[in-house]
Parts: sequence; C-alpha cells; structure tokens
Amino acid sequence: MLKEKPVILSISALDSSALRGVEADVKTALKLNTYCTVATTCVTSQNTQRSISRLALSSSMVYDQIKAASEDFRIGCVKVGLISNINQAKAVKDALDKYFNEVPIVLDPVIASKFGHIYTDAETLDYIKENIFDKVTLLTPNMKEAEVLSGLKVTTVMEMMAAAQKLHDKYDTSVLITGGALEGELKDVLVIDGLEKIIDRKRVDRQAFGLGATVSTAIATYLAKGYTMEEAVRFGLEYLTLCLQERINLGRNEGAIWHV
Repeated sequence: MLKEKPVILSISALDSSALRGVEADVKTALKLNTYCTVATTCVTSQNTQRSISRLALSSSMVYDQIKAASEDFRIGCVKVGLISNINQAKAVKDALDKYFNEVPIVLDPVIASKFGHIYTDAETLDYIKENIFDKVTLLTPNMKEAEVLSGLKVTTVMEMMAAAQKLHDKYDTSVLITGGALEGELKDVLVIDGLEKIIDRKRVDRQAFGLGATVSTAIATYLAKGYTMEEAVRFGLEYLTLCLQERINLGRNEGAIWHV
C-alpha cells in the first residue's frame, strides 16, 4: 500500500534565484516531510542584489492552478504569499471560497522586497485586507508589514503586542508578528483567541532571503499534520532558526538559508 503524506498548497510568486516564493515553500515542505503543490501568481527576475522585473500571471491562470490542486490533492493547509494585483486577489478570494472553506489558511503578507520594490499596491492590499483576511487562520507579518497592516508604530515588543491584538480583533484571526528587526533579544508575538503569547527565540546573527516564506510554510506543514496553532507556530519558528544556523554563502549579498 502506498504511503500517504500531508499536502499543502502554496499560492505565491516564482523567484528566479529560488531563494523566496514557491521555491522556498517547496523546499521547506519537503524537508518537513510534506508535499507542496503550487499556484504561481507571478514570475520574478531577481537575485541576492536586486529585483529586475516581474510578470504577473492572469487571474484566470491563478484560479485554475488553485482549482487543479483542489480537485486532485487532499490539501491540509493553504499558504498564501505574494498576490500581484487586484484581479488576482479576486481570483484567490473566489477560489478560497469555493475550494477551501474548511482548510486552515496561513497568509504571509508580502508587501515589498528587501530592495524596496513594491509588490502589492494600495488598492490590492485594501482588497486583500477586506476580503481575504477574514478567511485566514493565521497572519504572519514581520514588524514592518505589521506597521502597514495595523497603522501602528511597531518597534518594540509592547508595540508588536498592540499591533497583533488590533489585527486579531479586526479580522478574527490568529496573528504572529516575527521580531527579527528587534534590537537585543529576539522575541515573536503570537495572539490566539485574544490571548497574547511572547515567544523567545535564539537570535542567529545572520540575514538571508526567504525568511517569511520559510516560516509561514513551515507552520502550514505542521497545521496540515494536525498540530495545534501554538504548536505549529513554535515548531515553525524552530525550523527557521535551524535553517538560519546553516546559512550558506550564495550570491554576492546576504546569502541563503539552508533547508535542513
């Protein structure tokens, strides 16, 4: 008898350097003994030094990829990353409504690249917030993204807690704000069912690309395996730390995490 493996779906961009997006998601899932199907939203030309160009796929193509995955695979969790424009956002919303009403959804709000390249314009972001966030089981913004989403200043743990609680209350979803940009000790803030939890994490003094994609996908794999939200988040953060510890010298900039 053939073995079964947990399966997730990643809805995000394709990165030519394979450091971010669906490639990071697939590598993360496979290392955590999970199969990852993908629905590509756009193709990007970038490396460790700069973003060169991107090409958004049609909204119908995005929808059809999600449909194809839903029809043939037993998806245990959906991870949503970069959505390129409002037409894609509408297609993703419609597909989630039709195919994934009872499946946990993790959303990594990819707003801009490290190089300052804006991936999600204001109109698209507003649509996502008002029409997709309320379907999401977990939001995973970093501190800068949390500022944009909450409208609050987010530079300290207390401010992270306030922003996470605001997003939780507004969208009725769990929220994890990762604290990599904090000075000093590394702490992440998780809000589940209105309860705030501060998670201490070992700081690895290394930067790399694809951190948001990796941690959100790692959490999605654990949710697909049936872990509780808090367990999935803690295990996902532990996996990210392990990958950072094994960062490799790749390209001419910050390098890449090594999926272990």
